[in-house]
Order: sequence, then structure tokens, then C-alpha cells
Amino acid sequence: MIMTKRADRVLAVIALLAIFMLLAAFFSSDRFFEWAFERHQNTASWAVRPLLLLPLCYSAWHRSMAGVMLSVLAILSSMFWFPTPDEVRPDVETFLAMERAVLRNGWTSSSMAGLAAILLYATALIAAFWRRSWRLGLAVALLGAAGKIGWSVAASPGAGSAVVPFALVGVTALVAGLLLWRRLLN
Repeated sequence: MIMTKRADRVLAVIALLAIFMLLAAFFSSDRFFEWAFERHQNTASWAVRPLLLLPLCYSAWHRSMAGVMLSVLAILSSMFWFPTPDEVRPDVETFLAMERAVLRNGWTSSSMAGLAAILLYATALIAAFWRRSWRLGLAVALLGAAGKIGWSVAASPGAGSAVVPFALVGVTALVAGLLLWRRLLN
């Protein structure tokens, strides 16, 4: 189904409003915040998150703001798609405790730098595919995965390595998907 530009814009605005509502609920409600993090202990959410970059890149390539915004909404909400696990790996619990603390400590220079890095990464990834540069997009994705791994290990030396397999599998799937997609385009 091909969407008109107007319909794409309307759906993009609706998705953007949903993103703002989700973020407002996440940061203003302790109950929602804790509920989401309890479910984020399920590493299935860790596995699916990097895979959601595929529809983000696809949407940017096709210049669909609705697709981009819906993909961002999916990435943000994926932390609570799965049920709370019966058992939580100790490294996952430790890492998420660090992330909770970072998000609850207010606006420090460190948290602002982290937010800036995330926004820069997302903007660069979307822009690369919007410009239809799969090479640049691939480079941004690889740098993003390396940055996520580096930050995770530095911010939580004892538990940050829990992120590594998920980041590597996610970026490998993204690279494979991009190479397959590139092959199909030619």
C-alpha cells in the first residue's frame, strides 16, 4: 500500500505524539518506569531492539516519516513488550540498575552527553538512509553498535559485557539485512 504524502505526515504526527506520551509516562510515573524496567529484564527485549533498526532504515530509505516515527516508537516501547522473566541474570540485573540510576539522576553533564549521542546516532542513521547512502548508513550502524558496547562496558564495568552479544547479533543482522537488500536493489 502506497501512502500519500499527506497521510504519511498525519501518521507521522500521530506517532510523534505517541512517542511524547510514552516518554512522559516513562519519566513522570515511577510505577510505569519500574514496570517497564522489570519487563526489560527479559533479554528478548534486548534482542529485538537492534532488529528494529531494519524497519527504521527501510522507512528512511523510502522517505516515510510515518515509518520512521513508528519505528522509533517501536524501539522505545520494545523494552516492555515481553513478560517479566522468572529468573534474571545477575549481569542483566546489575546493568539495568545502572541504567535506572542514570535515568533517575536528573540532567547531569553525563546524561546530557548520553542523550546527545543517542540523538546524533539516530539522526545520522536516518539521514544516511534518507539520502539513500547504504554505505554511510552501514558505517553509522557499525559506529553506533561500537559506541553502545563501549558505553555499556565503561558505565557498568562488571555487567556492561551483558550487552555485547545482543549488540553484535543486532548489528550482524542489520549488516546482513542491508547487504541482502542492496543485492536485491541491483
